[in-house]
Amino acid sequence: MTVVKTAIKPIIVQLPNFDENQVRLKPSHSPVYIESGDYIVRSLKDTDASEKLLGWLNRADMLRGLNLDKVDFNLSQLRAFIAGFDNYLHFILGIFNRNDEKLIGFYTIDVNRTHKTGSLTTGIGDTSERGKRTLWATIDAILDYFYAEREIEKFTARILARNYAMLFNFKNNTRFVLEAHLKDECLAPNGKRVDLLVFASFKNPRTQVNALPPRETKIND
Repeated sequence: MTVVKTAIKPIIVQLPNFDENQVRLKPSHSPVYIESGDYIVRSLKDTDASEKLLGWLNRADMLRGLNLDKVDFNLSQLRAFIAGFDNYLHFILGIFNRNDEKLIGFYTIDVNRTHKTGSLTTGIGDTSERGKRTLWATIDAILDYFYAEREIEKFTARILARNYAMLFNFKNNTRFVLEAHLKDECLAPNGKRVDLLVFASFKNPRTQVNALPPRETKIND
């Protein structure tokens, strides 16, 4: 049963289908727990569902950043949604203040095990955290953990070109490079086409020269 009603398919967050009576369709794996400076990043549990989190997901700026029209969850459905992440192919990680364990944001990660890649989405729900570089303070630890412990070799983050607040976290981040600018890549809820910027991080980064495919040399007779 799909509980997210949106006329336009979201292109940044992948919301998996789930049945509230059978939320664990894949084998469960160990949850993530990472300490990073003033923050703790860990797998969310269904008990972390709250009206506050629902409010974040339906806030106008969050919906714009995720390219969603509306998230039609009630609290019970949010619990089931969180429980549907298996910590193997799909992760939903909460960002918590280390001092008071207050939830302030989240990451979602979708993994392709065949190619050892991960697609990452993030959002800060607590508006009091704006300007505090919370994502900068947590992303290094997340990348290091998944590269070392979860057999991932590359991460990508697909960000709307108009999402300036999120682009700030990736544009000058030394762990990511701008890999592509995809023009008119997707539809916004209002029906207009929008650009996407794809940022990539590598477990074993190559130099820009070596990363380019060899050029063919044409020889005239």
